[in-house]
Amino acid sequence: MRFTLFVIMALAIALGLGGWSARWALDQSAEIGTVAVGPWFANPTAGAPDADPYSKARLAKVGNLTLGLGEGVQFTADRDASGRPLRRECQYKVVGEAPAARVWTIAPYSQEGRLLQPGSGRVAWLTSNNLMRAEDNSFAIAVGPLARAGNWLATSGTGPLVLALSLYDTPVSAASGVANVVLPELTLEKCLDG
Repeated sequence: MRFTLFVIMALAIALGLGGWSARWALDQSAEIGTVAVGPWFANPTAGAPDADPYSKARLAKVGNLTLGLGEGVQFTADRDASGRPLRRECQYKVVGEAPAARVWTIAPYSQEGRLLQPGSGRVAWLTSNNLMRAEDNSFAIAVGPLARAGNWLATSGTGPLVLALSLYDTPVSAASGVANVVLPELTLEKCLDG
C-alpha cells in the first residue's frame, strides 16, 4: 500500500513539474527566430516545415494557422511605440505606410491569439483594399472602442490587446530579411479610464 502511494505521488510530481517546465520553455523561447521592427515583431520562419520546435508548439497551443514562407509574414504588436502594453479600452493611432504587399490586413487579437469581436455592426479587421489613404498613399487608422471618422478598427471590453499586421504575397520574407522594413507607427492617444 505504501509503495503504491509513493508511486502515485512520484507520478503526480513528475507530471506536474513536466507540464510546468514545458509551459515555461514555450514562454521563454518566444524570441527564437523573432525580428523586431519598432513595436512590431515577426517570426518569418514560423510557418516553415523546418521551423524550430518551440514555434511549432506555440502555434499548436493557440490553434491558429500561420502563413507559410511563400505566402507572407505576420507582424504583431502588444506594446505601443513608448513600450506601454496595448489595452482594449485605450485609443491608439496607427500611421504610416505598409511595406510592399499585394494585400495586407490589420486585426485585434487577445494575448491567447483569438480574434477579438468588436460588437455588432463593426468590422473585426481592416484590409488594404478598403482603406482610405492620403494623396501620398499613407494612411491613419484609429484603434479603440470609440467610433472615429475615417479608418477605424473597433475594439471592445477591457484587457490586453495584440494587433496583427499580416502581409500577403510580399517580398518581405525570411530570405530577403525584415530588419530593414519600415512599418506603421503605433502610438497611444488616450485611455478611457483616465
